[in-house]
Amino acid sequence: MEEKKITYKDIWKIPNCRRLIFSNLINRLGDSIDAIAFTWLVYQITGSAAWSALIFGLNQLPSIFVQPLAGPLVEGKNKKKIVIFTDVLRGLIISSFVIMYYLNLVSPYIMAGFTLLITTVESFNLPASSAFVPELIDEEHFMTATSLNLTVSKIFELVGMGAAGIIIAGLGVGAAMLIDASTFLIGAIIISTIEYHGCKLKDESIKEQSYHTKLREGIKYLFKNSTVLYFCSLCVLINFIFTPLNSFLAPITSEVYGMNSAFLSFCTMTLSGATIISSIVMPKIINRFSFDTLAGSLGIVMGLGCFILTLGDNIRGNIPACYILGGSCFAILGFSSGLLSSCLNVTFVREVDSDYLARIGAVFNAIALASAPVATFIVSILSTTLDVGTITGGFGLAGAAIMGTVCLIQHIKNKKEVIANET
Repeated sequence: MEEKKITYKDIWKIPNCRRLIFSNLINRLGDSIDAIAFTWLVYQITGSAAWSALIFGLNQLPSIFVQPLAGPLVEGKNKKKIVIFTDVLRGLIISSFVIMYYLNLVSPYIMAGFTLLITTVESFNLPASSAFVPELIDEEHFMTATSLNLTVSKIFELVGMGAAGIIIAGLGVGAAMLIDASTFLIGAIIISTIEYHGCKLKDESIKEQSYHTKLREGIKYLFKNSTVLYFCSLCVLINFIFTPLNSFLAPITSEVYGMNSAFLSFCTMTLSGATIISSIVMPKIINRFSFDTLAGSLGIVMGLGCFILTLGDNIRGNIPACYILGGSCFAILGFSSGLLSSCLNVTFVREVDSDYLARIGAVFNAIALASAPVATFIVSILSTTLDVGTITGGFGLAGAAIMGTVCLIQHIKNKKEVIANET
């Protein structure tokens, strides 16, 4: 008998899924506006590509050092309450920053401090939400629900990015960031309406374990799972490729292309639009190709996309050509990175025991982000002698070569294991 195919309509009929998606799309709308506003504000206040890279690097630090410690704390706890509390707290922190901005009290150091504070709160939110979602959605619906959630969220990101330039130009960056703060509060209200009966554990004794036991068992579980370790190495490489691009979004716009925030908004909208397409096709692609083939091919495409993007200096002053080249590169980067990350997310949840998901997810995220501060430090030093285009393009080419090599090695290793098992 043919297995019934799960559709978006089936997912939408589930009340908890609808509420979860509504909350997520509201948050993504605010985040997309804030991403452009804060990126532009950093460059506006500091006027320095090095500061832009440094702020981006600081944004990663709590995820690396705090998140692995936060994972065991939320494991076995009521994750719905943790998600609501951290969302409300993030909204209040951003509101406080905006007040200081209007009072002309914001400096590069203040921005760095708020960046660390917000990301520290996120370090408790992420492991809680990553384990909360699978508790609400059964395995049968998870892949389709993930695809729908990503698609709808990216659509609202696209709307937010399109509105960001208008909001910043008409109302200022402060108003844009206040919108982001309000979306966190609205999202928390929606989460509060979700029907949740507490944490579901196969082994109830985990609730009684000490913090140190949870931390130790989580790390032990991680290093015994070669597939998760392989995923970690890929994420490290992906962040290595994208660190200069993420750090230099505003400088690339201004120094390479000679354009303004409208161009930055257009490119990030294109990136988000391509990610929407990748989330739609993900359920069809993930089962047709081996993960190694997907990861290697997409990694190479991402690296080359970063390199080609930096060629904008050759068409500087030709506005239509700048939009065509920038838009094309961001479309390629959005599709390839979106497809790879969504495939990673689905496969990760399949591979990890649900009793360890918060802990392993926290450590996984920390390891995955570990390369960003190192790369950012290198980028900050290089930016004193090299232009942002050379740095971004160089990282892209190096990342493409390394990604292709790692995935080829893993593919050969897997084939040898299959042959050995058959023998």
